[in-house]
Amino acid sequence: MKKIIENIKALFRKMYDVGLWTSKLDVVFFVGVIVLISTILMNIVGFLFVSFFTGFRVTFILNDMQPMQKGLFWFFILHTGFVTAVITAVFVQLFERIIFDPVRDIKVELSNLMRSELSDYFVSGKMSKPFRDPDSSITWEDQVRYFVDAASVEKYMDELTGCFNRKYFQYKLTSYMELQKLSNGVSSGASVKKYGADCYAVFMIDIDHFKWINDDYGHATGDVVLRSVGKLLRDVVGDNGVVVRNGGEEFVIVYCAGYPFDFSTVAEKINQAFRDNIRVHSSGSLKGRDVTCSIGFVSYPFYPGAEGVLTLENHVDLADMAMYASKESGRDMWHELVSDRAPTDKVDMVLYASNAEYGIKRGYYHLKNKHDKN
Repeated sequence: MKKIIENIKALFRKMYDVGLWTSKLDVVFFVGVIVLISTILMNIVGFLFVSFFTGFRVTFILNDMQPMQKGLFWFFILHTGFVTAVITAVFVQLFERIIFDPVRDIKVELSNLMRSELSDYFVSGKMSKPFRDPDSSITWEDQVRYFVDAASVEKYMDELTGCFNRKYFQYKLTSYMELQKLSNGVSSGASVKKYGADCYAVFMIDIDHFKWINDDYGHATGDVVLRSVGKLLRDVVGDNGVVVRNGGEEFVIVYCAGYPFDFSTVAEKINQAFRDNIRVHSSGSLKGRDVTCSIGFVSYPFYPGAEGVLTLENHVDLADMAMYASKESGRDMWHELVSDRAPTDKVDMVLYASNAEYGIKRGYYHLKNKHDKN
């Protein structure tokens, strides 16, 4: 019974929202029902009015009607069916020619434009989707917006690495994260998270000694390394997050998992993936060398109540400080910057987000790595 009620609600919701119509049947059903009900009501009034003024007994029972009144009754019945059919057919044709056909053609053209390897990455994971799945129950307007953005995916992509670029970070990812904070109730500043709820971390990854690779092996080899790193990071992250080339040899990852989750496992996985897969091969007299990376990451939001205080860019800066700790500690490792308490009103937020020594000395946060993660 509950399922039947839900189906009826869904049907009436679809009837009400014209943007969800996908075929002629939707138009026939909606317009037909409206016209039929309207025509029946008008013909009932007409039948009663004519019966009253012609002296016939006002009734809807055929056996109680006089022959002429029966003829009048069947006339209104046929009139209801005829009017319903004609008006519905007219509306269906208008809908088909003015709305449905043009929208369908636009969607097909845009869908063909967006078919590429880059756009596959762009629409695969939930964080990389600028909009919802175009095949889901959303309006034509949302679908067209989705296709327009996906068809122009290249403006959000770094051509060399196949990862997202800073434009995506600024215009899409930042907005997405703000919406997620609201939808997950993060904006309330609650320190207790619901089990299984989305939780996030921001990673900064820097390729170790990349300048030496460019200087010793040439920029062409450096480009090969960047391409390999871009693919590796996308494979490691999968649909759980997005990879952004921050510039040069730096990459930013925003990763999503169900609470509770130990994000250090992701950092360790990335470090190991570099050791196993990224290598500069021998070239002439130059011997090959392994390529490693230094990683820093922070939880997002950094501390309960950080919304409205720290932007996504601030979180990247905090992760960057943790990454530099990895650099200074010998590279090929990760560090996490962990919040100990929220900053006070007197804190210098510029130094807070850019100077690790400032925040650590004042007890706002501390660094940890795999040696003390337990």
